[in-house]
Amino acid sequence: MSINTNKRFFLSIFLSASLLLGGCAQAEGQPDGSSSVQESGQNTILVPFEKTQYTPSVEPYSVKPDLSNIENIDQFPNLSEAQKELLARNGFFVRPTLEEQLFYVYEHNEYNKIPSFVTTDSVLQVYHIFYDYSLRTLEAEKLSGILISLTDEMLSKSINTHSIAKEKQVVEASLKNIAFFATAQLLLHKELPQNIPAEAADMANREYSQIVSESGFARSVIFPFELDYSQYRPRGHYTRSEDLKNYFKAMMWYGQAPFPLKDSKGEYNKEQTLQALLITRDAISRSNGDQTLANWEKIYGPTLFYVGGSDDLSIYDYKSLLSEVYGKDYDVNSLSVKSKLEKFFKMAEALPDPQIQPKYTSSDTPCGKQFRFMGQRYIPDSEILQSLVEPFKRPAPKGLDVMAATGSERARELLLNHYGENDKWSGYSQALEKVNAKFGSLSEDKWKSNMYYGWMWTLQGLFKEYGQGYPSFMTNTAWTDKSLSTALGSWSELKHDTVLYGKQSGAECGGGEEPPEIKGYVEPSIDVYERLLWLNKYSMANLKERGILDGSIESKLTEFNDLLEFLISCSVKELQNEELTSDEYYQLLTYGGMLEYLTSSFAGDGMRWYEITSEADKNMAVISDIHTVAPNGYLEVGVGPAHEIYVAVPIGGKLYITRGAVFSYYEFINEGKRLTDEEWQTMHKENKQPAQQDWIREYMTDDDLQIPVPAQPYESGC
Repeated sequence: MSINTNKRFFLSIFLSASLLLGGCAQAEGQPDGSSSVQESGQNTILVPFEKTQYTPSVEPYSVKPDLSNIENIDQFPNLSEAQKELLARNGFFVRPTLEEQLFYVYEHNEYNKIPSFVTTDSVLQVYHIFYDYSLRTLEAEKLSGILISLTDEMLSKSINTHSIAKEKQVVEASLKNIAFFATAQLLLHKELPQNIPAEAADMANREYSQIVSESGFARSVIFPFELDYSQYRPRGHYTRSEDLKNYFKAMMWYGQAPFPLKDSKGEYNKEQTLQALLITRDAISRSNGDQTLANWEKIYGPTLFYVGGSDDLSIYDYKSLLSEVYGKDYDVNSLSVKSKLEKFFKMAEALPDPQIQPKYTSSDTPCGKQFRFMGQRYIPDSEILQSLVEPFKRPAPKGLDVMAATGSERARELLLNHYGENDKWSGYSQALEKVNAKFGSLSEDKWKSNMYYGWMWTLQGLFKEYGQGYPSFMTNTAWTDKSLSTALGSWSELKHDTVLYGKQSGAECGGGEEPPEIKGYVEPSIDVYERLLWLNKYSMANLKERGILDGSIESKLTEFNDLLEFLISCSVKELQNEELTSDEYYQLLTYGGMLEYLTSSFAGDGMRWYEITSEADKNMAVISDIHTVAPNGYLEVGVGPAHEIYVAVPIGGKLYITRGAVFSYYEFINEGKRLTDEEWQTMHKENKQPAQQDWIREYMTDDDLQIPVPAQPYESGC
C-alpha cells in the first residue's frame, strides 16, 4: 500500500472522479439539502438550546522563558528546550503518544498526581463512541434482520411480477429487477429461491462476483454503465462482524446502484425507469397484508435521523407520480405504454436534482435525476467538498474546506495564504465564497434538524477566536489552530461513523485512600460544551421517541449531560476567577475513570473496558475515505492515537502546568484499496503512518518527555 502526496500524482489525474459512495458537482437545489420528498414517519422532538451567562475576566499572564513562575515545575524536570520554548511562547504544546484512548492520559494523570487539563476533544470523543455504537447496535440487532426480510420480499415480488409480464419491455425490466434483488440476496449470504429464472440468477451471480472483487470502476452486468466496485469494501465499524459486512454490502448496493431518468446522451431512459416504476409498484403493493413498504421505512426512518434524507429520488417520489400517471388500478404491462411513459417523464422533470453530483467524471456512471432503492443521504460537507474541486487544478479537496465554509476564518486563511489554493485554481476563492454564503445563511433550525447536522453545528463552537478575559493560552493563533485540529479530528470520526450512508464527495470508584487535592483545569470552551449538551439531549429525546434507545444507554446519556453541565460550571468559575471546590477538583482528578466508564458503557451494555474483546474497538484510531480523486486514489481522513497537551493555566493566582489529551488528525491521499480501521491501526503500530499537516506541527514537538512517578502515587479505583 503506497501513500503518495507527490505533486506529480495530482498532475497525472485526467478527470476527478465522483464523490465517495457513488455520489454524482453540486446542482442547484433546495437550500436545505433535501432533494426528494421525505416521509420519515416520526416527528422530530425539539429541544431548547440554553445559553450560559458569564463575563470572562481572566487577567493576561505570561510564562517566563525559564519557567520559573510555574508553581509545579518540579513535576516536569525533563522538559526539552523546544517544549519550554513552546510553553513560553504559546502557553501550551502538544506531543504524540502511543496511547490508544484519550482517557488513558487522564488515568495516568491521576496515578502520577498530575493536574489534568480537560479538553473539548475528550467529550467529543465520548459522543462519537455513543453515536457509532448506537448506530451499529441498531444495524446489528434490528436493521440487518429487516433488510433480509425486505430483500426476500422484493425478490419474491419481482419474480411474481415477471411471471405476469407480457409486454417485451416490462418482461426485460422485471427480469433485471429479479437480478437486482437477487444480487442483494447473495450479498446477504442467503440462498436464491428455486423459482428464480435462470437468466436472472446468472446475472446476479456475475454481478455478485464483480462486487466481491472490490476492483474499482467496471461495467455492470445488470446496468448498462460502470459502477465503482471499490465502494463495496466494508470499512468503518462494518468490519467487526460477518453480519455487519453483509449488511454493508447489501445497503451499499441499494444505495449506490442508480436508475437514471436520462441516459448519458440526455435521452429519456426507458429501461431503468421501467425498472424503478416496477420496484415502486412492488414495494407499495399490500397484497396479503405484506409489510414491504413498512420494512423499507423501518430502515429509512431511523437512519434519516442519524444522517439525513436521500439525495436521490426514492419510492416516496415515484409512488405519487405512479398513481397520478397510471391511476389506481392498472395492469403491470401498461407501464410501458408510450404516452404514459412520456407523461411520467415530463412530470418527473419537476422533481429536484440531487445536490451532490460530480462536475466531471471519468466513468459513464450516470448523474442527474435518478431513482435509488435506498439512496445514500445528502450530507452538507459532501456538497462543500464537491463544490471546491476542479479537475486538473484542484482534484482533491481538504478537510479545511468544510471548516472554512462553515465559519472558520483561520481555515480560510490557511487555505488561501498557507496552501495557496487560489494560485492553483483561480476560481477557488469565488467558489469558497459561494459555498460559505450558502451554509452561512442556514438557519439554526436547519443545523438542529438531525444528528449529523447537529454534530457539525457543535464543531462550529470551536471556531471562536478568544480575546480579552480568556486565559492567555487561548488568545493566540497556535490555540486557534489547535481548536481547528480538534474540529477536524471530530469531523473525521463523524465521516467514519456514517461511511455507509453519507453520499460522498469504566468502572466505579472504589479506592479508600484519602484523595490528594490536585488542582486541574477545564478548557473553558463553553460554546462547545453548550452545543454538545444540546446535541446529547436532542439525540436522547428523538432516539427514545423512535424506540431506539434502551434504558441503560439513556441513563448513561443522562450522566453525560451531568458531566457537560459540570464542565460548563467549572469553565464559568475559571473565567470569572473563582476557585473550584475540593469536590470539583476531585472530579477533575478522576476524570479518566469517568471517561472510561462512559466509553465502555456505550460500547456494550454493562461492559467494562477490559471486557471489550475487539482490539479495533479498543483503539481510538479510525479512518474514512471521503472523496474519490482518481480510479485508485482516495482522500482519507482520520484520527490516530492520542496526542497529549501540556498547558500553563492560572489557578488561584499562580501558574500550573496541566496535562490533557487531544485528537491526532490525519489527512492524505491513499493509492490502492480504501483503508479499514484495522489496517490504519496497524500502520500506527508499525510507525508507517503518513505525516500530519505542517500547520498542525507548528505547536507540536516530538521530543520525549518522561514524567517521574511520585513517591506516593494515587489510585482512586475509578
